[in-house]
Amino acid sequence: MNSFTINKIKTNELKTIGHYTGYVCIVIGLFMIIPIICAIIFHDEVKYLNSFVSSSIICVAIGFLLWVGFSKKNLTHLSLKGSLIFVLSIWGLTALAAGLPYVISGDLNILDAFFEGMSGITTTGFSLLPPCEHPFSVAMWASLTQWLGGLGIIVLLLVVVPSSVSLKRLYFAEGRTEQMTPNIKHTTIIFIKLYLLLTSIGIILYLLAGLNLFDAICYCFCGIATGGFSVHPASVQYFQTPIIQLITMCIMILGGLNFVVIYRVIKGAWRNLYKDIEIKAFAFLVISSTLLIGLSLYFQGFYNHDILLILRHSLFQVVSVITSTGFSSTSIDNWSPLCYTVLILLMFTGSSICSTSGGIKLYNIVILFKAIWWEVKSMILPKNTIIIKKVFHDNKYRDVSDKTIKTILIYVISYILIFIASFIVIAIFCNDFQIAFTITASSLGNTGLAPTYLSVSTPLIVKIVMIIDFWAGRIGVWPLLLSIVYITNIIQGKIEEHRE
Repeated sequence: MNSFTINKIKTNELKTIGHYTGYVCIVIGLFMIIPIICAIIFHDEVKYLNSFVSSSIICVAIGFLLWVGFSKKNLTHLSLKGSLIFVLSIWGLTALAAGLPYVISGDLNILDAFFEGMSGITTTGFSLLPPCEHPFSVAMWASLTQWLGGLGIIVLLLVVVPSSVSLKRLYFAEGRTEQMTPNIKHTTIIFIKLYLLLTSIGIILYLLAGLNLFDAICYCFCGIATGGFSVHPASVQYFQTPIIQLITMCIMILGGLNFVVIYRVIKGAWRNLYKDIEIKAFAFLVISSTLLIGLSLYFQGFYNHDILLILRHSLFQVVSVITSTGFSSTSIDNWSPLCYTVLILLMFTGSSICSTSGGIKLYNIVILFKAIWWEVKSMILPKNTIIIKKVFHDNKYRDVSDKTIKTILIYVISYILIFIASFIVIAIFCNDFQIAFTITASSLGNTGLAPTYLSVSTPLIVKIVMIIDFWAGRIGVWPLLLSIVYITNIIQGKIEEHRE
């Protein structure tokens, strides 16, 4: 017999999940009105207009049936297990809904559309669609799904969920570990307002720089969400304008910074900003990586030894990758192995916690390095010496417990194990070490930047592995690991029951 068992999710928990899944479906369906309007204004092909109209009706209808079918009377407190599974399932369902227009229009099959939807909603940015000028409705939908994914599906949901459903567990289950106020609902409202404010600022800056309204909205949606989808196949280099690249960098940085810290700065608590370990780590990595890549490009004769141009492209790509956005200001296909290595390492690090970026996150990495330092100190200092384990973050000094270090260590190890498993599978099918390594790091880090390889002809198993990586990279490894353990435990239980 198993030495432990995992209790099944209670019926009322499933009903609660069903009820709020219906709400999310309705919201996604209503958001499809935006690409419908774009299709009408810009005279897209009828098939795209019909695909979004049909998708919207389907999502709203299914959502309404779930919302009504699972009555509010049955809503209950969600356990941690229920919250994690809810988060995992709701992101999967949202990706299905996001991919529905691609299926109905006939552009992609079901799996490829799910890939496209998951890549969009997780702000990864990979696409199986041909690199061309997409219809306005499709371009707007791709940008909008990334913007919604950057905000967070659960954040949208928490505005209407009653406190009896355990808001804090849902909030943390989506990978957010910090809050602006003690009240979760108040925190989510502030988060949404701040997200809207930063988005509005970005759109205005683009308009002032000369972009048309459509491009300004799409690029800002993808920049602040650190998603990286581009309306034009050439990405940001399409504009060939330094001011556009500068604005894009600023928007990406805002998306990659901790929103809690941004909120504190807006409220006037900025004097100790330079002490924050995430800010220091971010600045150090951006500056050092830019210099390394810049020197490599200079000594290899790129861009006619134009130092300013080299630094501009180096800085842009570093910011784009560390924030897991994936925009490009120039072609990096011929850059040196050193440049590639630096960028891939940045895909692993990601940016701040409570941001829209992917990766392991700088806070976790800094804590691990601090833990190594503290452990080495404990070896050389007298036995009874007490080492103070504190870091400055969110405008105060925080105690770092051994439990916190252990949790972060397990998270990082799990992240690396998922990377290794994914890399092995992808490498078997693509037969190229560098491409497999880059694609895996970019998928799990939600960066969406890699050598040209993906298309509808990409092997099925590679697409499936990448979808799982998008999923795990966006919401964290815990929901994925819980599902694996939960399903494995159920299967083991069934096998042992059969043997008995």
